[in-house]
Amino acid sequence: MRARLARDMFGDVGKLGTRCFVAVALALLVGTATAQQQPQAGSSEAFSADEQRLLANGRLVRRHATRRRGQLRLIGGSAFQVVDRSVEDTWQVLCDEGSYASWIPSTDDARTVWHRPGERVIRFRHSVGMISAQYHLRLTYDHEQHDLAFRLDQQRPNDLRAAWGFIRVQPFEDDSDRSLVSYGVMADVGGGVIGGMFRGQIHDTLLRVPSSIRRYVHQH
Repeated sequence: MRARLARDMFGDVGKLGTRCFVAVALALLVGTATAQQQPQAGSSEAFSADEQRLLANGRLVRRHATRRRGQLRLIGGSAFQVVDRSVEDTWQVLCDEGSYASWIPSTDDARTVWHRPGERVIRFRHSVGMISAQYHLRLTYDHEQHDLAFRLDQQRPNDLRAAWGFIRVQPFEDDSDRSLVSYGVMADVGGGVIGGMFRGQIHDTLLRVPSSIRRYVHQH
């Protein structure tokens, strides 16, 4: 069942709807956690006592994951962090494509190559030392639910084999001045030098996104 759902994510996000896509992605990414630890609807009961303490203190909670899907070697997982701003203020940052190069780690450039209401395709370029890679992500925005879903646009040139995920913004503990950023990602960064020598570094970098969002929002 999970394998079939994972394959569905490579299809058109519009067929699922952003909210459904985020829910399915979340279920897959944290499927190895115990029931009492699974984050749902931003509830404080969704985290262990240690995780809740970290979040309340503005610390990052990460859950690494690796998966095999056919020929794909996927790395990623989920990560959560509290931002000391309202949901609307935090969401506005996620909707501003001009800010992406500032809070997505190791991004040299992020440029919109196609757009329509509620959806964009953005070309990203990253560097790791002397090595660079670029790819295209299709982003779909649910402004009502404050959900952003993304997946690799297979119709355009990419140095990644696969990628999909989501970012969700919700109130933290019913505090209107604090937001919980929930993030999930799975990606196959390919073979070669980047996929070999830097796989561990890339894995850690992938899960730093909520911390980068927090830092950027607090500075602006």
